[in-house]
Amino acid sequence: MNNHYYLAFDVGGFFIRGGVLTHQGELITDTVSYYSSNSTANREQLIANFVHIISRQMLTIMDKSFVIEGIGFAFPGPFDYDHGICLINGVNKFDSLYGVDLRTELTQRLKQHKVFVKRADPHFQIQFKNNVNMFALGEWYLREEKEYAKIMYVTIGNGTGSAFLENGEIVTDRQDVPQNGWVYHLPFHESYVDDYISTRGILRIARQLRIDPNLELEQIVAAARAGQEDMIKVFQLFGKLVGEMLVMVTTFFNPDAIVLGGQISKSYDLFMNEVQVALKNKHVSVELSDETSYSTLIGLSKVLF
Repeated sequence: MNNHYYLAFDVGGFFIRGGVLTHQGELITDTVSYYSSNSTANREQLIANFVHIISRQMLTIMDKSFVIEGIGFAFPGPFDYDHGICLINGVNKFDSLYGVDLRTELTQRLKQHKVFVKRADPHFQIQFKNNVNMFALGEWYLREEKEYAKIMYVTIGNGTGSAFLENGEIVTDRQDVPQNGWVYHLPFHESYVDDYISTRGILRIARQLRIDPNLELEQIVAAARAGQEDMIKVFQLFGKLVGEMLVMVTTFFNPDAIVLGGQISKSYDLFMNEVQVALKNKHVSVELSDETSYSTLIGLSKVLF
């Protein structure tokens, strides 16, 4: 069994981060790799990309006698994780996989891949887990001091990911949290949380302020950090929305801390003042994850065995 390994992947809208887990569930840090997710591609291209990424990740294993025991994906929702069926739709990432039995599709393709078949255990399995739940578990495991009993985790990128954790356990089916622990689909202003607390939410604010619609998010961030007032205003308005959303979804759960991850959270310095104002009466600490994907891979390593 010492030569048996798991491949683990954190799937995002822009990038997929991969790593290799030992048979004991330890992440081999030297194997951590980045790949493009191609999340707006068509169905066939996306499935082919996953197969390509799996084959590339196998090459990072130095053990010449290695056997692939299984593959674990931390995938964004909505997703039928038990049956491996993607239910993402209308968010400009993985839309073409809607309704696809990804476990069956990938298994069939990999069984036609000679190198993979040679290295895979005959009973290898592909598992899917919620990416933010894995992020939460990884963060909990990595923090040496368990100073908070109740924590809400939020990832902000192409959409709004969320997880609620109490004493190291994920809470998904309780009256004080949204169904599945997911906030992305909750009614918010004229639409849903996901439409406002996301990349497209920031770009919408920019359009409302009559900022050049051709600017990318990275350009808006750079201009705001350079002191450009209209760009600063974009993040101030965004911060108010983030704060409003956090107040709304923590009303009943009352976490001791909120941990932010995801690509947009790396720009938290641009909107943290507004978030802190909104949460001033909540007595909750707001903290940032050092590395969302790494924590997610660690979370996967704790549940795949």
